[in-house]
Amino acid sequence: VMASSVKKFLSATLFEYETQKVIAISSYKIGLIYRGIQMLIVTYVIGWVMLREKGYQSFETVVSGVTTKLKGLEYTNFTEIPSIGDRIWDVADWAVPPQMNSAFFVTTNVVITKNQSQTTCEEDKDNKWHAKCSSDSDCIKGHVHGLGWGVRTGRCLNSTREEGLRICEIYGWCPTEQDVLPLGEGKILMTRVQNFTVLIKNSVEFPKFGVKRRNILSNMGKNYLRGCNYRPDHEMDKYCPIFRLGDIIKYGQAISPETAKQVWITGGMVAIDIHWECNFDYDEEECKPDYKFRNLEDGHVGRGWNFRHAYHYVEDGVHRRTLVKAYGIQFFISVTGRGGKFDVLNFTMNLGSGLALLTLATVLCDIIVLNIMRKRKKYRQAKIDK
Repeated sequence: VMASSVKKFLSATLFEYETQKVIAISSYKIGLIYRGIQMLIVTYVIGWVMLREKGYQSFETVVSGVTTKLKGLEYTNFTEIPSIGDRIWDVADWAVPPQMNSAFFVTTNVVITKNQSQTTCEEDKDNKWHAKCSSDSDCIKGHVHGLGWGVRTGRCLNSTREEGLRICEIYGWCPTEQDVLPLGEGKILMTRVQNFTVLIKNSVEFPKFGVKRRNILSNMGKNYLRGCNYRPDHEMDKYCPIFRLGDIIKYGQAISPETAKQVWITGGMVAIDIHWECNFDYDEEECKPDYKFRNLEDGHVGRGWNFRHAYHYVEDGVHRRTLVKAYGIQFFISVTGRGGKFDVLNFTMNLGSGLALLTLATVLCDIIVLNIMRKRKKYRQAKIDK
């Protein structure tokens, strides 16, 4: 009995061969479904895989290098504000630091504290919540607060900046900074900053194809570069590598008029995106950059951008410095892109994969015929024989 069962099992599994049986069904409905599915697959392969995604090409991502050169001059005549006064601001004054990696900073507003030296003075009144005192015992000698401007001397003083306030004395860079914008809240010091310009030099390479490109195109001469500014709606100037800072903010995505106004006063962060989409099946000269600008800040708390730097000097044997709190815009430059070129292997693989999808039409129609149509039992008997 056991041997007979094993023989039947082997006969039913190992020694059985199935072959497809083709039957012709005259049905407009099935015929339309079958051809419709085939057309969808062919459209997908040709329209999406081959044309939209360029399935006939191999691709290489871009390798990039970026440098910037800033230009602009500002004149401020505020003799009633001693820290500002009558002054010329050139690029060495407002572009700090002068060189950054794929970025640059532009000063738009400043708080300047002149003639600081290391001596004793009252703590900044803005720090009164931790430096306020009523007697010397409240000012522990040698104590350093992380948000303060120096080490406490142990003395409690009457503030010269706010009447009725008593505040701890410190040893540090004195006088301490008074963090108030020179023209008051809502006003910009560098009124001409929007007309400052930046030249962005971007060199890219596609090593796989041995192609190198620059955003200064071959048809741009010296005379053109002396006078051009980027304009996205102009046939030639949309490739100009010289940008007015005001235009970068103007054309920026997600930069509302209110945000644009505030960013000049208290600073902000803006991205300059350079994208290269190149098809090397055509002339390499058609490989050109596309520029986009974005606001990187979101929300209303903690907005703006500022940092402090100092100019040190010695006067009458005393080490002094001028402290500058610079408000401004930090511009970040990012470069993306890819290049493509015809590749026989990619073409045949994607075409073969697409043609293989045509078998789905037969599978789907078999499911409909054998399981959904009213004559499914008849078709199943005709289709499947043992």
